[in-house]
Amino acid sequence: MLSSAFRAGFDESQLGLEPVPVTRWTARLADPCIEEAFLESRFQDDRRRVLVLFGFIVAAGALVMGGRFIALLCGFGALTRLLPPIVPVAVASCGAFMLLRVKTAQALQFWLLGMAVVTVLVRFAMLTVQPSLVDSWLPLMVTSIFIFYFYLPVRLFAATGFAAFYSVVSVTWWLSLYGATLRAEQIYFGILWVVLANGLGFAAANALQRSQRIQYAQKLVMQQLLATDALTGIANRRRFDEELKREWRRCSRGRRPLSLLMIDVDHFKAYNDHWGHQQGDACLRLVAQLLLKTVKRPGDLIARYGGEEFVCLLPGVGVAGARAAAARLAAAIERADVAHPSSPTAKRLTLSIGAATIDEFSGEPMALVALADKLLYEAKNAGRDRVAAGGLHKGTAVMRAA
Repeated sequence: MLSSAFRAGFDESQLGLEPVPVTRWTARLADPCIEEAFLESRFQDDRRRVLVLFGFIVAAGALVMGGRFIALLCGFGALTRLLPPIVPVAVASCGAFMLLRVKTAQALQFWLLGMAVVTVLVRFAMLTVQPSLVDSWLPLMVTSIFIFYFYLPVRLFAATGFAAFYSVVSVTWWLSLYGATLRAEQIYFGILWVVLANGLGFAAANALQRSQRIQYAQKLVMQQLLATDALTGIANRRRFDEELKREWRRCSRGRRPLSLLMIDVDHFKAYNDHWGHQQGDACLRLVAQLLLKTVKRPGDLIARYGGEEFVCLLPGVGVAGARAAAARLAAAIERADVAHPSSPTAKRLTLSIGAATIDEFSGEPMALVALADKLLYEAKNAGRDRVAAGGLHKGTAVMRAA
């Protein structure tokens, strides 16, 4: 029979992977860290989209300015008519220059909101100075509201707040300057269009931003599934290979040691033959969770290497630290006291561990794996239930059993 420690040691729910929920009204990923990661992942595309918008503004302003200049040469219009199109061209050009200096998604949002305020103030000033442009007020309002909701890469609550502020200020400005000359019907439909534009803009932007975040959350789940061992719920061989290459490069640049523990469950075939394959699978899940709980540093990685073999990647850990970590893992399995009547080594489950360390990087990462595997077999040949530790220096393995 299984010990009580064995029965209580593993929670099947730990294998479940669910998408991070997205809030309904604010359209944000519920986990703040994942929300920030989502925004950073879109930063380059968002900045490029705003640059394209500024490019269109500059091109449109230049075309209008060119047409009015030609009309001026032909004797139509006045020189002052060149001023309105010059302003958006200048503002958009300055904005694009400043945009290229923005480096983070958070800074991009603050900068865009600031630019939107400046643009709105400039537009209001132009309409105030040139009353003849008041006929373009309503199309300008509706267009601006939809740009705030759809084209500016800001969070939904920021877009909604700014669109509402812009609408209130614009309607107040419109009524204060021209209310006396407007018919009641014009005022009614003007306000109605502003309200409808905000409502439709919010609904559509909410659906769009929720959809983008749901897709991102699903992508994260797929990445987790591809990197997770289906049986034990911990990292799989694919994830280990990726992390080994990444940590190899990182530790090499930082001149820090890198250690790898190759871990084998002793006489696991005999355990399967005695208890059956289903209980053997449950044993591997328990071992995986015990290893995971024992290795607590955020940068360390526990993964299933294959069969009854596990690996533990320890960045920044030297030979002594790797040996100590291996001893803690073996002690955790010993405390679990999982019965193994068929083991010639002990009547409980035990581990053999090869602890390999490199501090002078050369060659390929698989050299560290090869050394750890060699050390593991040294531990097995020495009687199992033990640790063999060693270092890799300039391609030469130095081994020592413990």
